[in-house]
This record gives sequence, C-alpha cells and structure tokens, in this order.
Amino acid sequence: MRITDKMISDRVLNNIQGNIKKIAKLHDQLSSGKMVRYPSDNAIIATRAAKIESRLREIEQYKGNVDYAQNILQSYDASLQEVSSVYQRLRELIVQSANGVLTADQRQAISKEMQEIKDHLIQIANTQIGTDYVFGGYESNKAPVDETGNIVLNPDAAKPRFVNVLGYQVKYGLTVNDVFLTKGGVSVFKLIDMTVNALENNDQRMLSKASLMSMDFLEDSVAKSLAKIGASQRMIEMVSSRIEDLNTFMNEYISNQVDTDLPKVLTDLSTQQAALTAALKSAANVITATLVDFIK
Repeated sequence: MRITDKMISDRVLNNIQGNIKKIAKLHDQLSSGKMVRYPSDNAIIATRAAKIESRLREIEQYKGNVDYAQNILQSYDASLQEVSSVYQRLRELIVQSANGVLTADQRQAISKEMQEIKDHLIQIANTQIGTDYVFGGYESNKAPVDETGNIVLNPDAAKPRFVNVLGYQVKYGLTVNDVFLTKGGVSVFKLIDMTVNALENNDQRMLSKASLMSMDFLEDSVAKSLAKIGASQRMIEMVSSRIEDLNTFMNEYISNQVDTDLPKVLTDLSTQQAALTAALKSAANVITATLVDFIK
C-alpha cells in the first residue's frame, strides 16, 4: 500500500484533533465537577444517577412533611402543657366554689376568673401554625371553637392527622375533642358556664360532684394526649433520622459515581497536554512543506 503525504497529514491532524477533544473533555470535567454529565459519557451511570436524584427529590419532600409534623407536635406539646396547668387551676377554683361559706364577693371573684380561664382555653383550642388550626383535624383551615366556646368542628373532620413518609403513614394529630370534651360529651367551656351558674345559685351538688368528676376526666385526657404526642414525637424523630441517613448515603453514592476525581483528572490533563505538545512538534517535522509555505 502506497503511503502518500496527504494520508500522513490526515493521520497527524486527526491524532491532534483527538488530543484536543480529550483535553476539552477533561476541562469540562474540571469546570463542572462532574465526570458523567450526559448519557453519552456513561449511559449506565447516568441512568442510575437520574433515578437516585429523583429519589432524592422525594426524600426532600418527605423531609418537608416531617419538619411540618414536628412543628405541629411541638405546638401540641406546648398547648397541652398549658392546658394541664389551666385545668389544675380550674380544679382549685371548683374546690373553692364548693365551700358553702363563701361571701358574695368571693363568689364573684371566682366566677370572673373562671370566665377568664374559659377565654384562655378558647385561645388554646384555636392555636394556629401559619393558617392551620392544630386542633382542627381535617378542617385545619377553620377555627374548631367559636368565640362563645361552642365546638363547631365537623364530626367527620375530627380525625387525627398523618404524614406519608417512606411509603407508610405516621399518625400524629389531635383534635379539639381529644382535649376539651368530657366523657359525657360536654365541652370544658360548657362545663365552666355550668360551674359559674352553679356558683351563682350555690348549687353545692353540682360543684362538689359533677364538676369535679368532669375535671378528673379532662385531666386524664390531657395526660393521655401528652403520652400520645410524646410517642408520635419519638416516631417522627426516628423517621427523620432515617431520612437523613438515606439522604447522606444517596448523595455519597452519586458523588462517588458521577463527581470528578480531581487528582486523576489533573494528572490526565497534564498527560494529554504533554502529548498534544509532542504531537504538534512531531507534526511540524512530518507534514511536508507546500509551495504556500515559501510565499513571502
């Protein structure tokens, strides 16, 4: 086979072009920090990375759901602690009210404080995070208790909330019925009104038995609710930890598969640049001069 000058020139130029392409690719890897950016770089790794990145976006959404649930649970915990303290004070007032030797001024003072307690409990029952009423169940956009103390929560909405995380549901919600209703279905707000009325009428039976029995149930409900919220908080913390572990693992995996190995790329770049320099010097000796080179 006869080797012509043109064949030699084409081969030399093709090799030089190949060196330049390799250098350009190495520069892309350095500037982007990614060894695999397109499926053409490595179809298997690019497809695998795309699937993991999609999973990471799901995990990020799960993390947002869990963070919101944690905020709600913290609000429940603070609200229940406050309700527990208020219920204790309410019990003390009921016990004082049952004292048949109270003066009219003392009864009036107790009645006034009970009204203030009622207003305070209404505020707690209508606790909000953003625009959500935490005790509103599935009607979180509506106040569960009106300004007079009537529970207006729809019975169908009086269900605990839940959050979808990693393919399963974590229940975490309370409603106004769980904390502010007695065993007989009478709200604590109505109970306060009845107690004030009994106080004004000096109804010792109502004060000493019915009211105190209702307070027993309410305080027990708060204790159970606190235990439930504590269990939900521990579960959410475990889920949150699991999400963080998955997020760390997947990011590390993508980094190992896709990210540029800087020391290796720098070494390869130096090698390719040296090869290009040598190829250019060699080409200067191999490619035959033409008449154009002699035109001055």
